[in-house]
Amino acid sequence: MNLLRTSILMMLFAFSQSLFAQDLSHLTNTDFPADVKNIHVFTVDNKEITFSQVLDSLKGQVVFVDFWASWCGPCVREMKESKNVQKTLKNKKIAYLFLSTDVTEKDWRTGLKVINIEGAHFRLKETEKHIIQNLFAIRGIPYYVILNKEGKIADPRAPWPREERLIELLTNLL
Repeated sequence: MNLLRTSILMMLFAFSQSLFAQDLSHLTNTDFPADVKNIHVFTVDNKEITFSQVLDSLKGQVVFVDFWASWCGPCVREMKESKNVQKTLKNKKIAYLFLSTDVTEKDWRTGLKVINIEGAHFRLKETEKHIIQNLFAIRGIPYYVILNKEGKIADPRAPWPREERLIELLTNLL
């Protein structure tokens, strides 16, 4: 019964993604716009920095960006697959950037303990997160983006970690 329910939910999700999908090909090989670079995020040390500072710290690496939240069941479940991707691509110049949409610091910190995954973790500022969500037309999470070594958007609607083609996409950008 669990398998049937999961299958139905995955089919509904896939249908909703294609129904509401927006063509984002115009974002491929572009820099983030200034309004996105200027949004603020919180570090694990609870410091407020700009998204531009985050991007600068990851330049020179392919970056797999994961938009998630502690309350999002699919986000948390997919972290196991993200760990498998990390294991498969160990010792490669790939950074994993986790951007939480959690409203409160407490929820985010609880979620970090649950997912327990290596990477660069930041929480989007509640009053500004819509700016980056609008750029990618994010209607639901988890949501994934890939950046190339120059920090440009390589894939504005990247595959989920469970999809085999993700490893190939990341590897081809190295």
